[in-house]
Amino acid sequence: MRTVNKWEARQAGVTPHPHMQEVLDTALARASDEVKARFAASRAQVPEPEIVSRSGLAVRGVLLPVVVDGRVVLVSVDTDTAADSGLGALLGHLASSWDLDGVVVGDDGRRGSGQVFAATVGQRGDAARKDVSWVDRRDFGQHVAGLVLGITGAAGLDTDRLLALLPQAEPTGTRHIGVADVDFLEQVTAAFARQDFAHGSGLSRKAAVEQLRAVLPLLDARVDPELRPRLMVATAHLAMMAGWMSFECTQHDGARRLWMIGVDLARRSEHPLGTDLSAYLLYDMALQAVHLGRPGEALHLVRVGDNIAVGRYPVSASTTGSLASIRARAHAADGDAAACARALGQAEEHFTAIDPATAPPWAGHLDDTGLAAYQGAAHYILAQTVCDPRAAERAVLLLGRAVDNFGSAYARPRGLYMPDLAGAHALAGDRNTAVTVGHQAVDAITSLSSLRAYDRLRALDTVLQPLHASPGVADLRTRLTATAA
Repeated sequence: MRTVNKWEARQAGVTPHPHMQEVLDTALARASDEVKARFAASRAQVPEPEIVSRSGLAVRGVLLPVVVDGRVVLVSVDTDTAADSGLGALLGHLASSWDLDGVVVGDDGRRGSGQVFAATVGQRGDAARKDVSWVDRRDFGQHVAGLVLGITGAAGLDTDRLLALLPQAEPTGTRHIGVADVDFLEQVTAAFARQDFAHGSGLSRKAAVEQLRAVLPLLDARVDPELRPRLMVATAHLAMMAGWMSFECTQHDGARRLWMIGVDLARRSEHPLGTDLSAYLLYDMALQAVHLGRPGEALHLVRVGDNIAVGRYPVSASTTGSLASIRARAHAADGDAAACARALGQAEEHFTAIDPATAPPWAGHLDDTGLAAYQGAAHYILAQTVCDPRAAERAVLLLGRAVDNFGSAYARPRGLYMPDLAGAHALAGDRNTAVTVGHQAVDAITSLSSLRAYDRLRALDTVLQPLHASPGVADLRTRLTATAA
């Protein structure tokens, strides 16, 4: 049930249910005499708003608490009315009563105003903050596993609460959704993917989130039964892309919310590609976990992906290969060279079985160049973890091959792997080439729109720190610091 979405969409056509109104009356009853007096005076002075509750509160602009399925949810109220009427004092009392100040979260994962958020009744302070932060919670993997396996109740996750964090959408009415609509949705998602590969996501992430906002109501429109699974998978793919673009912009909490929306839609789609998309979403989440320095979490997510890969519908070789490659990186981050080698062997075996003609759209870009990049990244991580120059030499060979073969259509991944290639040269003992490639990496990344790539420049600076006295290294580090600041 998307109650909050419908309130936002229908506005004046909505009458609050009695149980939702009770919390407003209770809050007013608990308010101080001063607040009650200001509120009573405001009712005599301010014209009646479009939607009026029994307490006289307009249900539209600043934030008002209502109860949705046993949870307190804040929805918008007209800001001018609030400023003139003393509603701010009442809402301040509500915020202090429930200790919810500071946890309003927008689609980008940052605190803000005028957005919708949900908090479980009875939670207070830090507990409420943890409820909306999917990056900081340690049980993220368990929640994802419950969602993927269809035991949302056991996982304690309500997908409607994730949807409520997105900007609100316009209603679709009785419009009928046809094949042309789904075709267009798939084309839009593919365009976002091309944009990300060629330039990065910084200039288009918000557009992808807005597109998802516009598409979600289509799931409630009239759709032929045979087309609905494809519509759900297409929407899940868009959610995956919006999540990836948020990850590229280092908005990690927003990325996780969007990915979980994608997992839920893919799982419920009953489409033959739904399982494959769910598994690839787990790859994205595991890649983020490795990026955040959480190899244990990444391995847990990969295991969930491996488990669903043996289900009703087959999972493509490109997706299973991607899962194996990120498993290799996680083992490398743990310093387990043997497990990393086994996972790399499995990844290569899967990649050799890829049929480009049947690869799913989210993994259709994977080829020998991608495999070399995945393998090289794992060896580079291992070289840093266990201080093995031989791993660094293998990373130089593989990452060099990938960087040389990425064309202009893949400028973002090329730029992303160039700092790793420079670092691998440094760890392998070739400091002059490390400096040269390092400067090339700065040039490549500053022409992109990818905040995550700047994280790689900062990581390169850390690798070069012990070599600061070597010729050219100090100048490169100065440039890295200035660029990635």
